[in-house]
Amino acid sequence: MSPYKLFRWRRDEQAPDSPQASSTERGSRTHRFDHLRRHGTAHPGPATALSAARECGARRSEQQLRRGVHESSPSRSSPTGRASWLILKATLEAVRDGCDMFPPLKTTLQGVVSVMQLVDTVRDAQDEFAKLAMRISGLQTILSQYRGQDDIPPIIKKRLDQLLGDLRPIAEGIERKMKRTVIKRTITAPKDIQDVQESFEKLAMWVERFQLECNLNVEYRVEDITAENLLGKLHHVQGAGIDGQSGDACMENTRVGVLRDISAWSQDTNGARIFWLSGMAGIGKSAIARSICLKLRDAGALGASFFCSRGVRDDVTRIIPTIAESLARRSIPYRRALLEVLRQNPDAGHNIVKLQVEYLFKKPLREAFGNTSPALVVAVDALDECSDPKATKSMLSALVSRSPHIPLKFFPTSRPEQHIHPEFGAKCADLANIVRLHDIEQHIIESDIELYCSETLQEIRREWSPLYTFPEEWPPKAELTRVSKRAGKLFIYALTAMQFIAEENPVDRLQEMTRHNSGVGQPLTEPLDEMYSLVIDRAMNPKLRTNKEILQTKQVVAILLALREPLSLSSLGALIGTAPQDVRVMLSRLHAVIDVPPDNGEGAVTSFHASFEDYLTTPGRAPDAFRIDLSKGHQALAQACIRTMASDALCFNVSGCRTSYLPNSMQRQSFAPISDSLTYSCLQWIHHLIRVSNPPPILLFMYSVLREKTLFWIEVLSSTGHARLAVGLLHQLLTAENMRDCLSPEMVEFLRDAKEFVMLGHDAIEFSTPHIYLSVLPSVSPTSMIAKAFWPKFRSILKYNVTGIQRPRAQLLQMSGHTGTVFAVAFAPDGTHLVSGSEDGTVRIWDAKTGDLLLDPLEGHSHAVMSVAFSPDGTLVVSGSLDKTIQVWDSETGELVTGPLTGHNGGVQCVAVSPDGTRIVSGSRDCTLRLWNATTGDLVTDAFEGHTDAVKSVKFSPDGTQVVSASDDKTLRLWNVTTGRQVMEPLAGHNNIVWSVAFSPDGARIVSGSSDNTIRLWDAQTGIPIPEPLVGHSDPVGAVSFSPDGSWVVSGSADKTIRLWDAATGRPWGQPFEGHSDYVWSVGFSPDGSTLVSGSGDKTIRVWGAAVTDTIDPPDIAPRDTIPTDGSSPQGSLDDDVSAPVTYMQMRKTRSDGLQGHSGRVRCVAYTPDGTQIVSGSEDKTILVWDAHTGAPILGPIQAHNDLIKCIAVSPDGDYIASGSADQTIRIRDTRTGRPMTDSLSGHSDSVTSAVFSPDGARIVSGSYDRTVRVWDAGTGRLAMKPLEGHSNTIWSVAISPDGTQIVSGSEDTTLQFWHATTGERMMKPLKGHSKAVYSVAFSPDGSRIVSGSVDWTIRLWNARSGDAVLVPLRGHTKTVASVTFSPDGRTIASGSHDATVRLWDATTGISVMKPLEGHGDAVHSVAFSPDGTRVVSGSWDNTIRVWDVKPGDSWLGSSDGQSSTIWSALASSFRLPVALQPAQYLDPDRIAMPTVSEVSPGDLAEPHNPSYFRLNAGWIKGPRDELVMWAPGDYHRGMLMPRTYVLIGRYRATLDLSRFVHGDQWTRCYNAKTDSEDP
Repeated sequence: MSPYKLFRWRRDEQAPDSPQASSTERGSRTHRFDHLRRHGTAHPGPATALSAARECGARRSEQQLRRGVHESSPSRSSPTGRASWLILKATLEAVRDGCDMFPPLKTTLQGVVSVMQLVDTVRDAQDEFAKLAMRISGLQTILSQYRGQDDIPPIIKKRLDQLLGDLRPIAEGIERKMKRTVIKRTITAPKDIQDVQESFEKLAMWVERFQLECNLNVEYRVEDITAENLLGKLHHVQGAGIDGQSGDACMENTRVGVLRDISAWSQDTNGARIFWLSGMAGIGKSAIARSICLKLRDAGALGASFFCSRGVRDDVTRIIPTIAESLARRSIPYRRALLEVLRQNPDAGHNIVKLQVEYLFKKPLREAFGNTSPALVVAVDALDECSDPKATKSMLSALVSRSPHIPLKFFPTSRPEQHIHPEFGAKCADLANIVRLHDIEQHIIESDIELYCSETLQEIRREWSPLYTFPEEWPPKAELTRVSKRAGKLFIYALTAMQFIAEENPVDRLQEMTRHNSGVGQPLTEPLDEMYSLVIDRAMNPKLRTNKEILQTKQVVAILLALREPLSLSSLGALIGTAPQDVRVMLSRLHAVIDVPPDNGEGAVTSFHASFEDYLTTPGRAPDAFRIDLSKGHQALAQACIRTMASDALCFNVSGCRTSYLPNSMQRQSFAPISDSLTYSCLQWIHHLIRVSNPPPILLFMYSVLREKTLFWIEVLSSTGHARLAVGLLHQLLTAENMRDCLSPEMVEFLRDAKEFVMLGHDAIEFSTPHIYLSVLPSVSPTSMIAKAFWPKFRSILKYNVTGIQRPRAQLLQMSGHTGTVFAVAFAPDGTHLVSGSEDGTVRIWDAKTGDLLLDPLEGHSHAVMSVAFSPDGTLVVSGSLDKTIQVWDSETGELVTGPLTGHNGGVQCVAVSPDGTRIVSGSRDCTLRLWNATTGDLVTDAFEGHTDAVKSVKFSPDGTQVVSASDDKTLRLWNVTTGRQVMEPLAGHNNIVWSVAFSPDGARIVSGSSDNTIRLWDAQTGIPIPEPLVGHSDPVGAVSFSPDGSWVVSGSADKTIRLWDAATGRPWGQPFEGHSDYVWSVGFSPDGSTLVSGSGDKTIRVWGAAVTDTIDPPDIAPRDTIPTDGSSPQGSLDDDVSAPVTYMQMRKTRSDGLQGHSGRVRCVAYTPDGTQIVSGSEDKTILVWDAHTGAPILGPIQAHNDLIKCIAVSPDGDYIASGSADQTIRIRDTRTGRPMTDSLSGHSDSVTSAVFSPDGARIVSGSYDRTVRVWDAGTGRLAMKPLEGHSNTIWSVAISPDGTQIVSGSEDTTLQFWHATTGERMMKPLKGHSKAVYSVAFSPDGSRIVSGSVDWTIRLWNARSGDAVLVPLRGHTKTVASVTFSPDGRTIASGSHDATVRLWDATTGISVMKPLEGHGDAVHSVAFSPDGTRVVSGSWDNTIRVWDVKPGDSWLGSSDGQSSTIWSALASSFRLPVALQPAQYLDPDRIAMPTVSEVSPGDLAEPHNPSYFRLNAGWIKGPRDELVMWAPGDYHRGMLMPRTYVLIGRYRATLDLSRFVHGDQWTRCYNAKTDSEDP
């Protein structure tokens, strides 16, 4: 109805709406809008709602207009203008009255209305104001919907505020215009009329705008409600996204690599659409997923995320709908497209997952984004936790296949379950990136876990402080490392451990967790057990699997857990006799905890973490039905291994060696591939067998295999680089608990002989596989069961005829690995481990039972490690080094715990740990001892001062109150640990360096070992020595120790032996332990006293049986088959007609075949002037004269002195022999009769070290320990002049010039000095150049030069007139040069060394003339040329004398009188045969086919095969091109006629028979399995 018609209504017309009706209608309208506001829906549609609102507004305006017209006064203006004005006024009043819920607007309108009350009309307005009233009336309609201010929606409030701001200036303008005409009650001025009308026009315009916005908001809300209704049909899972996750993301600086890779993938728009993060249970996939989602969200690239959780969010059909709902809120284009899909298919969210991918992802995403590159990433974590594997597989299959057509990137994570990982296999290689977390390098994950643990423990410390007291250094590095290593790759373990520690007593709990064999129990294992239980329950659920399938799975799991090293699926199947695909099926159910590589032949099947084995094998953790008996796994594997070895796979030359001339390490030595299953069987069968609960059923089978194939088994170990393990394996088998009373005596004997076989030939077995058969097998005793079993099958090998050689008893174990002298060894307190320290700067920890290296070398010292010790609890190792530091290591992990501890000013020689483990004492070259706190590394007291020279050894007393020390100052000292003061006067008694000390277990006695070659016992309370010194070693005693019960003392010496002594009587027990080839630097007992350990300069560690029953006199090589003196065959020896090698030998101390020799070290040798005889002097105190051509004894033995003979000389006319001795005298005897010619030449106050005749024979010059040179009248025996003094230390060697005018001397003080032979005056300043003692000097035949040999391993040439050095030092020897001499023509120098070699040098150039002459088994202490210069004689500490043919070329082979020429000429002839060297080609690094040495015929060689180059090197007889011809055991060396040995003089002989010996590419002919037929 128009405003004009309203004006025409009668004044008395009743209003159509009574108050009750009005209230009812308003309530109805309010109800409708309430429903919209509160329930998100409406009864009417949008158009209906707008119409209703307008109608309501119109009716309300009409009612108020009637009232306004009726109440108004008559107007003087036109009826239309007046009515229009009144309508507008009534409308504004109505709006004002409806603004109670919004007071600011009401106040503003009230001001306008009150002014309008003063004006009756606006002239000429016509109906314009009525029109404005209609436009404004809708505001009142909108406001009438709300009961109060709190009922107004925020969006309406916001817009009312905007409206108010716009209305205020308009209202103020209206008021100003109208107030000017209020007296007239009519606005008549045209300008005022226009202004008032415009103001109300603006008012109406803003009201209309407000109404429009509100109406649009209603439409939007209705549309939103409709959209929400449609999206609600997807039934999304609440809390599934990243914002609903309570778990932590990755700690900062962890998982850096994988996070970087995933981030790079997410930003690569052209890369694969899918990135699958795979990993075993507990490895930390979800933490990575959370980190990635947070990073993507911050970057605006996270489309949606869904975190699956078993039992909570495990319905796979809800994943895509939930993601779709989240994406719809993230992207408006996708929302529109999705809503359109849902309008057409409202139930799309409940379709099968394949259709969900199509309708909820592919179709709407393509509609929204077309073919654009994906900018958003969708993450789904823990897919494996979904309850329906089939649906999960279907979803992944659909996603992967459609991913190229979906403009999204997908980031799923899961365990590598069987229903998941194939979907990301080869078929989608170009569609998906795959990262297997468990394949990331162990050290990277360990580093991340360690960082996580470190940061978390620091946080625990902050939370608990200050109410809880922590040590200053907490958490300790060692405990932190141990926790990290135990976690392996499982972050869940680390997380659980940190939670366990944080709960209470953090310090105690961390210690408890990291303690060896800790049994923390359920608080730590419960989360792991829950995880494993879910996996196992699914894999072995009887509702899903048959009993047979469950049993097979358990059997395979038992085998897998018992495996000693990982195998591929193919190799595992071959080993246990099961097809790989069957094994795969069985293990596929356990993908979450067992890694099964996709390729049968690649990768390894492994249990992911040790905790899985613990879960399955520990009572009370896994359900009984699932528990695994590891013994059954070991039994199955032991049987499988032995069965594999029994097959044809293990046979002679299984390694496929083509030639015996090359070492295993050379590229040209090709090996045939050995299957992994056979390699595993050979390496691990013993490990499994000793863990079988009932081994007897397997043992007979095992023994039958070993009797046939022991050597073949060793061959596999050799060719695969595992020869060093053989001794330990056999030792374990012999000593295992489950083998006790199960092995028959015959088996025990066979296994012991096999072990001795390996120990005997260890070096050869490890170096060259063919020589197991060619060299080691012939070297065993004929009584050995190995010889009896295998000699008949190996006829074409060398043979030995052995006489008088005593084979030392074999050690239990030998450990190799150090590259320098082993200075220190020690047992762990529980006896299971050994620690060693070496010149190579490393500390190593070994398994004391197997000899295996348990950790990588502990590296940290920059110089030799001189001392090592375990802490009393075995958790720590302390090492002291010449780098002046002490370091403390974790014995389990090898991590450095404390240190380096610095404070000493010199190298640290020794360390010891107190009995309570709290302190460390160290001794140094700075002459002091220092005491350290073992935990902090701080010094406890000031340095212990008192020694005047280097401290060599320190030990705590058993009660920890005292420390004993030994020093180069020849004393022992006792110190109070608390005060650092000496308890008593120094213990003096030794006359040389004291190397080692130890307390007895009861603390009552002290034992010491010294360079004076003795051992002394002392009363620890009084310091009084307990007489007498223990004498037996022939060289310095470097190490001593008490047995755990105090009844025995063990000693190690530079004489290379170990001895046991009765601590009560001081008597030696049994024979020495022999086997080391260099000084023994360290010895010790095992905690139970049953074994000894030793470390040596030969770079090995050896373990010996220490039981008294083992200390009987060691036998000859064939103790039960020694040759009777009548020459009859030994009982039980093999018949000669089988052509097997037989070793003949004599009983110890019996000389057969006229063999004679010294019984002690040969210290000195000399030719008679006519070259027909050789004179020798020995530590056995005798002199012998020998035929220089035959080696037959001519004179002696002459008991010449009361102590060892140090030097010998023959007069120029050959009539007399002069000898000097440790008895401080020189004696002269007739060469023909041996009778003394004069009284002893006495005058030296210490040992005589050197003596020479003057050229005219009238005088004798001698040098001595007493630091003097003396000149004697050879006829009278009197001194010819006063002693020549000038050296500051021992004089080791003297020589006189050919013209008799000069004397030269070499000394321990490192110098040479010249003396006038007549006056005794010094002729020039000392000659300096050597860095250590000068052991030998000699003049050249023309007297112009002097040669000197030194402990510094060098030889120097000097000008005899000026004293200048003539050449650079001659280097080549690897130990002390003990003897040097010129050839008669002065062109050659011969040198003998403690490295057991003789070398020849060109005296002009200093170049080596020929390869070293090797054959002696110990130091060469003396060398001399024959008068014609064709031979060199050498005397050695191996008690033998050798005459070497040193003529150039191979003339020595043709000699008719040499003892060895026939042997080596026969061997040399075989090297001239074209077939000698013919293996296959090999490829050089550039892949070019090159002929090997073996292919080249002798005529093609640039250097012909010169047989003169046959030589001994490191136990090997090598050919002209370093071919490995044969290896000989060390105990045979001193009895073997080595190449160039013209004559061998001694009591020992190992004669070679090479008549049937095959070698080179013919070596395989040595074997003939058919023993009843002749060789071809």
